[in-house]
Amino acid sequence: MVKRFIFFTLILAFVVVGASRDGNIMPTRDPGWDTDATVNDGAVTWQHALDYVAKLNAENYLGHSDWRLPNVNELESLINAYELNIATWLNTQGFINVQANHYWSSTTVADYTYYAWDVNMHSGYVDYYYKSDGYYVWPVRSGQSGTFDNSVISLPKTGQKKCYDTSGNEIPCSGTGQDGEIQAGVAWPDPRFSVSGDCVTDNLTGLMWTKDANLPNGTKTWQQALDYVAGMNAGTYPNYGYTDWRLPNRKELYSLMDFSQYNPPLSSGHPFTNVQASNYWSSTSFAYYPDDAWVVYMWDGVVSYNYKSNYDYMWPVRGGQIQPAGCSTWSDVIGKYNTYVSGQASWNDVITCYNEYAS
Repeated sequence: MVKRFIFFTLILAFVVVGASRDGNIMPTRDPGWDTDATVNDGAVTWQHALDYVAKLNAENYLGHSDWRLPNVNELESLINAYELNIATWLNTQGFINVQANHYWSSTTVADYTYYAWDVNMHSGYVDYYYKSDGYYVWPVRSGQSGTFDNSVISLPKTGQKKCYDTSGNEIPCSGTGQDGEIQAGVAWPDPRFSVSGDCVTDNLTGLMWTKDANLPNGTKTWQQALDYVAGMNAGTYPNYGYTDWRLPNRKELYSLMDFSQYNPPLSSGHPFTNVQASNYWSSTSFAYYPDDAWVVYMWDGVVSYNYKSNYDYMWPVRGGQIQPAGCSTWSDVIGKYNTYVSGQASWNDVITCYNEYAS
């Protein structure tokens, strides 16, 4: 008999039923509500985006009152780096009216708190803008969908725990609808990172990184970065006993981010050394301009792209091992689930436990 767990995932406002598939619901559902800049185009200031989601909750939109403005991790999860135009692709996946433009997240920028993070649904760029600017709104809520067999992903928290107004002043979080109040996502393990010699395992993702975030002691072109990793695996450069290092893809590099921190945007007390406040190469080419590749800026977490001929830093990664959860029986899995219900374990711990039992 196959044992299954239902796990929490995201149900975006356009996925649930009928007209809610619309990726820009404001102009069609509430014409005239948007009076910012171009009236009724659906692009509003950050605070008005939060206010609109509160309006949906007050009206029990689609029978639910737990809608929220998605955090930056939730928005970024929609990005398919293979596509030339993310919005065009999303509009073929059962969604309609997704704009090839910027969408607000509920996450404030840690170093410039009068900015908020957004995701560009044309290119996939993750950047930030003044909260007074006008961008689109895509409500989200947590639901239940899928099973382990379907490989539905549970997204982690962003790390943000504070709230800020449009001017960047810290304010009480209660009732704001901001990321700092809701803190949606899987809780990070404690400790987040484990050190083993010259390597560090991220206990959230299971990825193993070199402890030295500037191993070659300088920048390289994109191809040189790939060649350096190949040299590690061949034994030309230090490989710390492993021969399966790689240049991280866009998602892997992004997974390190703690959006409550900057310079670097890594969790407080992280064990890495020589992290540079600069761009780091991913192995992922930019679909729209294949002579570019995606980079992550290790000052604040911006995800952008750069010419492959330019020089940036590199940070090797490999598929690390998460410590065994001690789950060899179905009773172990049930026990782990019960500790999750009581608040003593994260949902990620339950998933890890089940996977260990099922392997």
